Amino acid sequence: MSRELLVRRFRRALRTYEEKALVQRRLAEKLLSAVLEVGRRWPRILEIGCGTGFFTREASRRLDHERYLTCDLVPDFACFVQPLGVGFVVADGESPAWARGLFDLVVANAVLQWFRRPKEAFSALAEKVAPGGLLAFSSFGPETMRELPRKGLPPGLLSLEDLLALRPRGFRALRAERACETLYFESPLSVLKHVRETGALGWLPAEGSLMEIRRWIRAYEKERTAKGYPLTFETILILWQKAA
Repeated sequence: MSRELLVRRFRRALRTYEEKALVQRRLAEKLLSAVLEVGRRWPRILEIGCGTGFFTREASRRLDHERYLTCDLVPDFACFVQPLGVGFVVADGESPAWARGLFDLVVANAVLQWFRRPKEAFSALAEKVAPGGLLAFSSFGPETMRELPRKGLPPGLLSLEDLLALRPRGFRALRAERACETLYFESPLSVLKHVRETGALGWLPAEGSLMEIRRWIRAYEKERTAKGYPLTFETILILWQKAA
């Protein structure tokens, strides 16, 4: 899946993401709470893939910082985070060489599932963490949206165990947890509408024939419950601290 397609889909979801991305919002709150448990003062912060600012809004207010730099592939997100007084760069978080200097906190909320080379990305991000600093991130696991049609898993959609195996040398694990959450919808088409409105179609096929959609709807009928049609989200939260 190309970066151009990913940007295009998130741009299309720009007006609806804030309201519809419920799981991503709760994940940001959980990630910030985990960081605050470690400490409140993080003088230099680098946030990868800030989006519309679910994490940024509260973190810029509640974390004691002197420099806060964010990035995202979507230029349109600048209007959400720049009014918060943070820096914004249109850049790829997988290759953070553009971010000068070291950071006490490198953080990413609901972003790593989009990475194409997660092992290399972790190595690059680890180099931006100052001694004693924190690499904190949340992501989605392979069970996420398992109800939807997909042809193989994207390289960044990793299990908790696979992510832990990528811990960079010189870092110790402070926290690692996995959870599952299910949203329910009134129809299969309302499920597709939801993932379109959150830009989460990113790892699904760019095009699907009407016949394929009808085949999926028939199969999806078996998943229906008294609450409606389920959509699963496997969430992961990890905090790694670099040796001082």
